[in-house]
Amino acid sequence: MPPQRIRGLEMTPSAVVLDVNETLFSLSSLESVFDDLGLTGKMPLWFARTLRNGFALTTSGTYRSFPDVARGALRSLDPDRICDEDADALMQAFAHLRPHADVEAGLQRLHEAGLRCVTLSVGNATNVEKLFERAGLNEFVQQHLSCEAVSRWKPDPQPYLYACAQLGSPPKETFMVAAHAWDLAGAKGVGMRTAWLSRLERVFDVNFGQPDLVGNDFVDVVDNILSL
Repeated sequence: MPPQRIRGLEMTPSAVVLDVNETLFSLSSLESVFDDLGLTGKMPLWFARTLRNGFALTTSGTYRSFPDVARGALRSLDPDRICDEDADALMQAFAHLRPHADVEAGLQRLHEAGLRCVTLSVGNATNVEKLFERAGLNEFVQQHLSCEAVSRWKPDPQPYLYACAQLGSPPKETFMVAAHAWDLAGAKGVGMRTAWLSRLERVFDVNFGQPDLVGNDFVDVVDNILSL
């Protein structure tokens, strides 16, 4: 199925910002940690709680790092049993996430086309860089950026504006690529163009409007961006 383009999009992108968790790197390898903790099948709930709590803290004017919020969300699943060592095991497992099968080909196409490309994650930028290094993908990305730099979680406007500033690219000429509709809603709010990978959520929530581009996988999305 060819990638979909929303009518009326007429611009040549100068740069691309990439979400990391689930967009580029799968969280499926974390399932074994939850199995070991007797929390089989609870990984998606944990991740949803982590995001919810990070969003709520940002909205209320308080910042906590991804590890802090993720540890708290894990304990909430079984507060009488989950200990610090369990949370440590989960955080350590993040170092071994693997990229989705389509990521290397998509990044290579962006690189060969000369588009500047950065990642933007709620996690630590150094840890993301190490992930990319282990996967042999660092050569395709100009820089790894973190919401830590502005002490605000996506989808607050500040992380997106920070990424555009680091790129020296106006929001209207910059694409945000993500598998999460809420992430793209935040990017669109500051004037960025948006590209959605449908493999995670399958249906784009109508409450977030409409993304500029849609693709079944990362290569679909990249090809559509490059066709503009």
